[in-house]
Amino acid sequence: MAVECTGRNVSVTPSLRSLAEERVQRLERHLGGPAEVRVVLSHEKHRFGAEVIAAHGRRRWKAQEETADPRAALALAFEKIDAQAMRDTEKRRDRKHRDGRFPAAVAAPRAKAAPARPGRGARVVRGRTSAVKPMGVDEAALAMESSGQEVLVFRDASNERVSVLYRRRDGDLGLIVPEC
Repeated sequence: MAVECTGRNVSVTPSLRSLAEERVQRLERHLGGPAEVRVVLSHEKHRFGAEVIAAHGRRRWKAQEETADPRAALALAFEKIDAQAMRDTEKRRDRKHRDGRFPAAVAAPRAKAAPARPGRGARVVRGRTSAVKPMGVDEAALAMESSGQEVLVFRDASNERVSVLYRRRDGDLGLIVPEC
């Protein structure tokens, strides 16, 4: 843990330094390793500013806050850093666990089928839009084979219902027909 505190037109008190060190320890718990943090406190007119720059490995985060209280500015800046670091680690984790056999639009919902993280819902990933064309099941299978898609939504010509044709993991094709 390397914390560097600097003051511009303000003295860095021991309580501000201890607050910064406490928040850095919390950040390191989230990151799973030591972080280098630089804290710059400033005072202009009636505003106290806090700028926090954190680095862990090859990743770097920066946050700035201004309030009337230096402790509040420091706390808010560290909250922003925590949020940035958590968002970055979640992106890296989600990308690492993505299934390579399917396109991202199909693989992401399957990866999110596990219980959702506390306080957050499942992420919705938009795929491309396409017109729902009337065709038979055999025509849909041929269209799916020729296009290389994993999922095809079509209107069944025999019963005028919207149906879904998808490629199963074993290589066969599955058909979903809603009951209405």
